[in-house]
Amino acid sequence: MPSWIIWLLPAFPLAGFLINALAVRNGRTAGLVASASVGAAFVVAIAATVMLAGLPEEARRFGFVLWEWIRIGGFVVPFGLMIDPLSAVMALLITGVGGLIHIYSIGYMAHDNRPVRYFAALNLFVFSMLMLVLADNLLLMFLGWEGVGLCSFLLIGHYFERKSVPPGIVPAEASIKAFVVNRIGDAGLLLAMMLIVSRVGTLTFYGDTGSATPGFLARLPELTGAQIAIGELGNLNVGLAVGLLILLGVAGKSAQIPLFTWLPDAMAGPTPVSALIHAATMVTAGVYLMARTHTLFEVSDAAAWATGIGVATALVGALAAVTQFDIKRMLAYSTISQLGFMVAAVGMGGFVAGMFHLLTHGLFKALLFLAAGAIIHGTHETQDMRKMGGLRAALPMTFRLWAVGALAISGIFPLAGFWSKDEILGHAWFEAQNVGAALALVFASAITAFYMGRASALIFAGKRRDTSYEPHDPEPSMRWPMVILAAGAVIGGLLNIPGLHWLSTWLEPVLNEPEVVFTTERIIGQVVLALVATGLSAGMAYLGWWLYARKLPQLITVGKEDPAHYYLGDLWQGAEIGWGFDYVYTNYIARSYRGTARFLSQVVDRGAIDGVLVGGTARLLSGISRGLRAAQNGYVRNYALIFLGGVILLILGIAMRGV
Repeated sequence: MPSWIIWLLPAFPLAGFLINALAVRNGRTAGLVASASVGAAFVVAIAATVMLAGLPEEARRFGFVLWEWIRIGGFVVPFGLMIDPLSAVMALLITGVGGLIHIYSIGYMAHDNRPVRYFAALNLFVFSMLMLVLADNLLLMFLGWEGVGLCSFLLIGHYFERKSVPPGIVPAEASIKAFVVNRIGDAGLLLAMMLIVSRVGTLTFYGDTGSATPGFLARLPELTGAQIAIGELGNLNVGLAVGLLILLGVAGKSAQIPLFTWLPDAMAGPTPVSALIHAATMVTAGVYLMARTHTLFEVSDAAAWATGIGVATALVGALAAVTQFDIKRMLAYSTISQLGFMVAAVGMGGFVAGMFHLLTHGLFKALLFLAAGAIIHGTHETQDMRKMGGLRAALPMTFRLWAVGALAISGIFPLAGFWSKDEILGHAWFEAQNVGAALALVFASAITAFYMGRASALIFAGKRRDTSYEPHDPEPSMRWPMVILAAGAVIGGLLNIPGLHWLSTWLEPVLNEPEVVFTTERIIGQVVLALVATGLSAGMAYLGWWLYARKLPQLITVGKEDPAHYYLGDLWQGAEIGWGFDYVYTNYIARSYRGTARFLSQVVDRGAIDGVLVGGTARLLSGISRGLRAAQNGYVRNYALIFLGGVILLILGIAMRGV
């Protein structure tokens, strides 16, 4: 494989960013430039994948170092990119789905005040995301990791001049919140890198390109066999410490408990941003990192922590999504839940299952967000589902596309979500033999189907509850990307359908996960599990639709609580506010932090340092100088008096010494 093809992948979106940032001033031109650059990167990703497929399995890793980035003694960090089956899959998802969202944005952002800035930031995001997945070492990957965080900050705060956007979010505050929460996870990742360097002296995954030096993944015995002292608490295994710190970074970027609170507020940005960054790509970076460092989770107890966090997040996110009336906020909690599925799968050793769900979720969740954008666009910026209803006739194309995405995420056969969720559940039940996790994920899947049925009924069934707008389907530039994503949501399961297992075979050289052997007993068990999970999901989807389309529509009123709130009370309200995580952070952590900062600012900084040390010293010297200035007044008699006083003091001193 020629080395230039690896660099072309991020070079195209970087060029699009530079052209839009420096030369373009027209919004539509910026959209075309941005879309063309990502489309070109997608073509390069396809070519690179085809080239990889033509190589023997053991040769499907190719890297190229552009320059030596850092050298400190024997510690070397190259500025090098690497492509292998795992990074190729991620590059296809980023550029493929990203390109469709760029095209969709041309129509969606046509009347925006800052379209050029928007498209420049989108291109910069795609560049950063590609650097993240193509980096051959952790430090360069962290550069892309921080780059997508910066772009997320810029795009969430795109409407920074607005004091509030539905459902009452301040975009400027939401962007800062996302940035600050992610810094917590980033600190964990930085500490993990420091521990790795201190023990093995390298941050490359598989070794320096062109040399025989192994990477840190090959030197895991040096990590897992070492201990680190943590004071009175004793010793901690270094491998476990690194795994937990990486998991902290994953929790921040992939919105896991307890760092998921930024994602619902991130819906303050434009809807295509939610589709690209907060559904299909950026939030999956943590799952990619876990898959890339899978050997670390295989040999340490961090895998158990990942499983527990993933399962809990899947449940918490799904239950919170049930209670939402804002269409984007509901999809945000849904994303949190689905990310929990992926993290739990990787924690249980189902690396292929986790990546499979990452890919299918990127298709159907991007479709759902774009369909939500079409609904918002077609209803004149309405996001509250209580103001909708009866839109099936007015938005027939959007309804059909939404239905495909809703059925796919609900795990209904034979759509893509069925196959990827079934693989996670099967791995949990049969390979990992973690019955508790499997049952919890089945329940979360059923809840997913219920809230999608509920949302579909609130949006499309019955009569329109708000007649102040005239709804309409989107224009072709917005429609065709949704059609392509819907096709992917229908046939995406073929990527790893049982019996073919194309994705498993493709990723086997990287993940080294043994292929499932389908004995008769396993086939029967898998079919029974699939029937139970799918039947439960189908039933819950119908229940959600029936309740909100037939039983409760007359009780749905704009500005009023959901009828279920009457029966569930505090439990419903707790789910509605994201189980109080934001409340705890705001009232206990943030308030204490602000109180401490205020004390340090007003008492210590202004009072003690400025007032006493700096200001007091200045006042003392100023007083002394005023006294000296008063004495130096130019009168000879005063000088003579001072001279006489000095003589008297001198004589007294001599006399006293003589005594």
